[in-house]
Order: sequence, then structure tokens, then C-alpha cells
Amino acid sequence: MSHGRNDPSASFSVSGKQDYKKTKPALRATRLKAEAKRSAPGIRDTILVIVAVLVFLLVIYAFFYLNLSTELDLDVDMD
Repeated sequence: MSHGRNDPSASFSVSGKQDYKKTKPALRATRLKAEAKRSAPGIRDTILVIVAVLVFLLVIYAFFYLNLSTELDLDVDMD
């Protein structure tokens, strides 16, 4: 059993390299998809932060609106 050029394992590694050269565009597309998936959580986190800030501002606005409206009702009742 010699490990010469006619060995199936040796030819497999050569064909593996040839397959790699053939599928470069496919590998590039796969890499771009992976980068898009990596950047997607960043976009999602940004949207979540914006939504949280907007909800926080809405709560503050609602608090002051309700607080001022009850004070105005008390003023009207006192007159």
C-alpha cells in the first residue's frame, strides 16, 4: 500500500482545492450573507433603543399631561 499519486485520498485533496476555486462566487455570497446577519442584530438593537426612548418620552408626556389636567380641574372646582 503506497501513498503515491494514484491514492484516492491524495486525489481527493486536489479535487477539494479545485472545487474551492470553482465555487468562489458562491463562497463570496455566503460570506456576504454572514456579514448581513452579523449587522442585523446591530440594526435591531438600534431600533429597540429608539423605541425605548420614545416610550419613555411618551410616559413622561402622559404623566405631565395628566398631572396638569387634574390641577386645572381642581382650580375650576375651587372657583
